[in-house]
Amino acid sequence: MFEKRFEAVGRFSERNSGKIIIFWIILILVLAPFASLLFHETSYDLTSSIVPPNAMATKSANLESQYFQNNSTSGSGNGTQSMVMVTTNTSINSTPQMGDMISAQNSVKQYLISQGINVSFQSIVGTENETLHGVAAAASGFLALAYPLLDHLAQSSNSINQSLNASLSIIIGIPAYYFDNLSKSKSSSTAYNATIYFIGEIGASNLIFKQIGIPYFNTFAAFFNESFAQSSKVLNDINSSIIGASLNQSLNATLKGMILQGGSIGSFASLFYQAKVPIAVTFNVTGYPVNTDGQLYSRFAYNFTVPILAQGISSNSTIVSALQNDLNVTPIELAGDAFNLSQPADSIALQSESDRVVSNGIINYFRGSPLIAINPESIHAFVSSVNSTNNINLTISQLMLDYNFSSYPAVPQSYVLHQFVGYDNSTVITIILVSSNLSLAQTNKVTSIYTNAFNGVDGVGAYLAGSSALSSQLGSESISGMERALFIGIVLSVIIVGVFFLSPVAAFLPLMIFGVSAEVSMALNGLLYKYILHGSVSFITPTLLLILLLGLASDYVVYIMSRYRREIRAGNEHPSVVSAKWSGHAVFTSGITVAISYIVLYLSHVPIFSDAGITNAVGVVVTILAANTLLLAILNRGKRKMFWPSKISAGKHLPAEKTMKKIAGTVIANKGKIVIIFVVASLLASYVYFETPSNFDVFDLVPSSSGIQAIKVVNSSFNGDLFDRGYVILQFQSPVYNGTAFNTTEINSVTAIEQKLLASGHVSEVFGPTYPYGDYVPANLSGIRSSYSSQYLSEMKSYIGSDSRYVIIDYQLSELAWLNPSTKFVNDIPSLISGTGSDYRVYVGGITEGLNNAYSYTLSSFIKMVPILAIAIFAVLLIQLSSLFTPLRLILMVLASVIISLAITYLAVHYYAGLPILIFLPMFTVITLLAVGLDYDIFMVTRVREEAYKGKSDEEGVRVSLEENGGVIITLGVLLFATFGSLAFSGIGIIQEIGIGLALGVLIDTFVSWPFFVPAIMLYLKKYNWWPSKLKREEVDELPGEKD
Repeated sequence: MFEKRFEAVGRFSERNSGKIIIFWIILILVLAPFASLLFHETSYDLTSSIVPPNAMATKSANLESQYFQNNSTSGSGNGTQSMVMVTTNTSINSTPQMGDMISAQNSVKQYLISQGINVSFQSIVGTENETLHGVAAAASGFLALAYPLLDHLAQSSNSINQSLNASLSIIIGIPAYYFDNLSKSKSSSTAYNATIYFIGEIGASNLIFKQIGIPYFNTFAAFFNESFAQSSKVLNDINSSIIGASLNQSLNATLKGMILQGGSIGSFASLFYQAKVPIAVTFNVTGYPVNTDGQLYSRFAYNFTVPILAQGISSNSTIVSALQNDLNVTPIELAGDAFNLSQPADSIALQSESDRVVSNGIINYFRGSPLIAINPESIHAFVSSVNSTNNINLTISQLMLDYNFSSYPAVPQSYVLHQFVGYDNSTVITIILVSSNLSLAQTNKVTSIYTNAFNGVDGVGAYLAGSSALSSQLGSESISGMERALFIGIVLSVIIVGVFFLSPVAAFLPLMIFGVSAEVSMALNGLLYKYILHGSVSFITPTLLLILLLGLASDYVVYIMSRYRREIRAGNEHPSVVSAKWSGHAVFTSGITVAISYIVLYLSHVPIFSDAGITNAVGVVVTILAANTLLLAILNRGKRKMFWPSKISAGKHLPAEKTMKKIAGTVIANKGKIVIIFVVASLLASYVYFETPSNFDVFDLVPSSSGIQAIKVVNSSFNGDLFDRGYVILQFQSPVYNGTAFNTTEINSVTAIEQKLLASGHVSEVFGPTYPYGDYVPANLSGIRSSYSSQYLSEMKSYIGSDSRYVIIDYQLSELAWLNPSTKFVNDIPSLISGTGSDYRVYVGGITEGLNNAYSYTLSSFIKMVPILAIAIFAVLLIQLSSLFTPLRLILMVLASVIISLAITYLAVHYYAGLPILIFLPMFTVITLLAVGLDYDIFMVTRVREEAYKGKSDEEGVRVSLEENGGVIITLGVLLFATFGSLAFSGIGIIQEIGIGLALGVLIDTFVSWPFFVPAIMLYLKKYNWWPSKLKREEVDELPGEKD
C-alpha cells in the first residue's frame, strides 16, 4: 500500500545522499553530550518502583507513613544513606575479635571522613558502648548519693559511739568497779567506800559523772544490799559468781527504775536492759568489753546506734525514696552498713562500701529492664572503676578492648542484641549511615577494611549490604554485564555479516548504523526521562535497549543491503530506490510493529520493565529512520565499494539459494504434514507453558553480590529475614487505646493475631502492642516491674496509630522474603488472621506483599497486553498488506512459535537448571517476539506479495521468497540469535533468562517457523492470503498449474 511512498523515499535518498549524511553527523554531534544521560537516570534499586501504585502494599505503606511515623524504620532521614556490613565468624564472645570490630569501625570512620563523607554507626559496638555509659551514669548518680550518705552516717555512728561509751562508764562502769572491789575485799562497806572515792576522783574532772554517778550508785547499792541479804549467805563463803548474780539482779532493778524516769539515761538504760548483758563477765570501768565476748558490746552498740542513724535520714522522703527505688536498701540497712565500717571510717573503706551498695543497687535497678541486662559477676568491678576514674570514656573504651561480651558488666537485652548479632553470636551487623552514596571503589574499600581487620581469624566473611551498597554493586555488575554482552554481540555481528557478504566493509555497516541509532536513542531517552517524564529507568533498561538496537540495526541493515546487492546484480541503475520501495517498506512495517509492542508495554506500567517500553520504542523508530535514510545515502555514495572485495556479478547464486530452493519444494509438496506437525508442537508447548509456574523472585535472578549474600547469611543466623520484615496494619471500628488503657475487645483481637502469626510456622518473631519487645506482655502490664511500666507502655503505644483505631504488627519471616513459601504465606495472611473476635480491616505491607502485588499486577497486565498488542499489530499489517487474513495468521503463527520457544526455555531453565521462572520472561519474550518475530514473516509475506503484485501465484511467490530471502533471513536470524544470546553473558539472571527466551524464539522462528510453518500454512490457506484484497484474483488466476 505504501510502496510508492517508500519508492519516493529511495529517490530522495538517492538525490540528497550528501545532505542526509551531513544531517545525521550534525544530529550526532548535537546529541553527543547527552548520550550518557540515560545512565544517570537509571535506578539500581530493586525495590524502589516494584510495587504498583494501587496495590495493597502501597496502601499499607501510605497508612504506615500517615499513622505510624514514630514506628517507621524505613530510612534514617535527613538525607543520610545506609549501608549494612555483615561479618561472619566474628564472635562477640572473643576478646580479640571484639577488639577487631572496634578497630574496623574506627578505621572506616577515619577513611570516610577523609573522603569528605560524614558517617555514623549503629552496631553492637556502639550499642554496648551506650549501654555501659548508661549504666555508668546510673552508677555515678547512685554513688553521688551513697558515698556522702555513708560518710555522714559513719561519722555520726562514731560520734554516737563516743557518747555511748561515756554513758556506759556510769551505767555499767560504776557497778563494774564496785563488783571488782567486792570480789577482792569480800567486804561490802570496803567496796562501797572505794567506789564512792572512785566516783569522786573521776568526777573531779567530769562533773556530770559525779552528779549522776553518786545517786545512781546509791540506788544500785540499795538494790544490791537487799538482793545480797536475801541470799542468807556469809560474804566470805560465797564466790564471785554468786556476787555477780546479785550485782546483775541489782543492775536490772536499777535500770528499770531509770527507764521509768525517762530521759537520755533512761534511753541508754532501756537499750542495755534489752541486751541482757551480764556485768560480771563483760565490762569493767576502763574498757568495754574486757573479755573475748566482744560481740555482746557490738550488738548493744549496733542496736543503740543504727536506729538513731536511720531515724535521722528517714525524715527526708526524697532520700528514702532514692534508697529504696534506686539502691534497693532501707535506711536501717544503710545505717547498719555505716556502723559496720571501721571507726572512724577512712575513705578507702567508704569507697569500697559505697561500691558494694551501688553494685547491688544497679543489679536491682535494671532488673526487669527490657533493654539492659546486668552481669552480677563483673558489675562491682565496673562500679569501682566508675567511682575512681576521671575519664569515663577512656575507662569504657579500655574495658571493651580488654574483655568480651560475655564478661562485660552490662549488655543489651536480647531484643536489642539480636538487632545486631545473630543467635550464633558470631554473625554481626553494622549499619553505616553516610551523608551521600558511596562509589563502588569506596564500598570496596569499606569491605576490605572489615576483611583485613580480622586477618588472624579463619573463615571470616564480610558482606556489604543495604540499599546504597546493593544499588552500587548492582549498578557495577549491570554495566559490566552490558559491556560484556555488547562486546560479544558486536563481535558476532561483524563476523556473521562479514561472512555473509564476504566483505569487511559491509561487515561494519550494521555496526555503524547501530552506533548512530544507539547514541541518538540514548540521548533522546535521557532527555525524555530527565526533563519530560521526570523519572528514572530500571537497571535492565539500558542493556535491553542497546542489545535490541544492535539486533534490529543489524537485521534491518543486512536486509536492505541484501536487496541492494540483488538489484546491483540485476543491473538496476537505481538499486536504492527499489531497495527502499520493498525492503525499506518491509523494515518500516516490521519496525512499527516492534515500536507499537513496546509502547503497549510502557502503557501497562508493569514494574521494572515498563520504562524499557518507551526507550525501546524510541530506539526502534530512530533505527528505522537511520536504516531508511542514512544507510541508503551511504549505499548511494559507496555503491559496489560497500561490498569490497566481493564481486557482484549477474547470475551468481546468493548464499543458501540452492538449499532454500529444496526447502521450498519440500514445503510446497508437504504443506499438510507440516501444518499437522505445527499444530501438535504448539499443543505440546502450550501444555508446558501453562503448567509451569512463574513468580516474582527477582532477587534470586540478580547477581549473587555481596548485598544478596549478606541477606542470605543474616537470614540463616538471625532466625529469619531481618532485613525485609513485613507488617500488618489493622483498622478497627473503635479505638484500641482510649488514652488511659487498652480496650479489652480490640486488644484481645490484636493479641490473637500476633499469636496466630507466631504459630503459623512461617514467622520467627512478632512485634506489636502486646509483643513490644518480642515477648508477650499483658495489656494491663501485670507482672511488669512498676519502674519500667511506663517504658513498656510507651513501646506498646508505638504500635498504636495516631488514630488509635489503627494498629501495626511487625513480623519477621522465617525464610527469605522473596522465596515461594514466604510469598505464599504472606498472600494467605488476611485469611489466616480473620475471625479473631472483632471487626477490622487488614492491610498487609512489606517487600513480600509488594512482590505478590507486583506479580499479580504484572500477570494481569500481561494477559491484557497480548490482545491489545495483537490488535494494534493487526491494524498495522492490515494497512500495510491490504489483507485481513494474513495479518491474523501471522500473529497466531508468531504466538505459537513464541510458546514453543518458551516451552523449551522452561524445560532448560526451570526443569533442568532448577531456576525460578520470572513472570517477566514470558511477558517480555512475547511482547518482543510478537513484533521482532514478525520481521522475518513480514519479509517473506512482502516478498510473496511483491511476486503476486507482478502476477505470479502464491506457490511461485513462496518459492522466490524462500530462494532469494532464505540466505539473508537465516543470516538475520543468526544475527539476532547471537545478539539476544549475548545477554546470557550479562551475568544478571533476570536478563539471562530473557536473553535465552528471545534467542530460542528467534532460532525457532528462523530455522523452523519461517522456512516451514509459515509458508506451509500460507499455501494451505492460500485463498485467504490477500482477502479481501483483489490483488491475487485479478493478476494470478490465469497462471496455470498453481491450484491444489
